[in-house]
Amino acid sequence: MITPVAFFLAEEPDLAALEGLDPDSHWREFQRGERNWVLQTYLRLRGAGLPVRLDGEAPPGGPVVFHARHKHALYRARHRLTDAVLVGVRGDLHDPLIADVQVLQSGRFADGSSRFFIPHWPQPGLMPRDPSRGTAIRRAAYKGFDRNLHPGFRTPEWLEFLGASGIDWVCDSVAYQDHDPANAMTDWPDYRAVDVLIAVRPPDRRLHVAKPATKLVNAWLAGVPAILGEEFAYRELRRSPLDYIEAATLDDVRCAVRRLCDEPTLYQAMVDHGRRRAQEFSISAITERWRELLFGILPVLEREPAFRRRRRLSLPARRALGRLQQLLGRRRSR
Repeated sequence: MITPVAFFLAEEPDLAALEGLDPDSHWREFQRGERNWVLQTYLRLRGAGLPVRLDGEAPPGGPVVFHARHKHALYRARHRLTDAVLVGVRGDLHDPLIADVQVLQSGRFADGSSRFFIPHWPQPGLMPRDPSRGTAIRRAAYKGFDRNLHPGFRTPEWLEFLGASGIDWVCDSVAYQDHDPANAMTDWPDYRAVDVLIAVRPPDRRLHVAKPATKLVNAWLAGVPAILGEEFAYRELRRSPLDYIEAATLDDVRCAVRRLCDEPTLYQAMVDHGRRRAQEFSISAITERWRELLFGILPVLEREPAFRRRRRLSLPARRALGRLQQLLGRRRSR
């Protein structure tokens, strides 16, 4: 008999209401990391007929998927976790050290034994670009949180450049802090009138290593060429110059926009190539990766002696062991 996998979602007053959500219809409810990773994954796997359940309290046993943001809630309930296998989704945050297994949104720290890369879900309810727009660039867009956009794209110089090229700029963004996703005036799924996606963050010497490649995947699925910043997750997925155009500065972005305007064959080649790459990151493809981890890999891991020894440790001991492993890993990387 297969043990159902529990998806733990803390601080939600009405789990019954969440059970009735459809990610593609109620996409505004899935803009925060914990809902995207935990709630959406639960709903997608439930829709695929897999044995899963949603819990607001720490279940005593079986596999438990949780977001790193809720690790403290699980730790406080450690007396209940007598026989649980903790699957922690790291997201943008630090290691959930109490986890037996971690899910990472890029492959930077994945090891295939206790840390596994599963791509972030693409934008729920995504509406692709209208192909009748052809290869002309009449609208450039950014879709995301304010803090994740380079400040150069809020300057008069940027707007003047686009205006001189006959291109509208749509900054479909919202502040992250104190943000109520359900009421935000964003339209992140709608790419129907978007001709090029631009997403360049403020510079980071570590290449924003904790961030996922979601904007690239969304662009592929939407049939829109992407101009993206220097980020580990984008480079990790890159197989061809047609995947996206990398830009480090505002000047780089301007050059990329001019190139796409001047080379319609390049524009169309990027669209066609992106559609092929998108198949790797469809809802069904990511659902299958979750199914393989939770119902294929995890039962095998549970039979391994080292894994069983770790599970016998108390949560405080697991956390201490995780910190020690972190320290040793940093020393080896020097």
